Amino acid sequence: MLFWLLEAWKAYAHRAASYQTRVLLTLVYLLILGPAALLARLFGARLLDLESRPGSTWLVRSDAADQQTLGGLRRQF
Repeated sequence: MLFWLLEAWKAYAHRAASYQTRVLLTLVYLLILGPAALLARLFGARLLDLESRPGSTWLVRSDAADQQTLGGLRRQF
């Protein structure tokens, strides 16, 4: 009987956590991210400035010889 109670409790806790997660993430979006995005748009902030560089957004590294050493491979970014 103890095993059945534990399994029932875990099922209930999983369902409750699912609802709580949805509520908390909805509140974060509505109270923090939504108003921040509206304020940024009102003040003309470009949060993702993807149009300033044409083509790819990858950065080209000029020192390709450094990639052949162990130290160069550890310093990838």
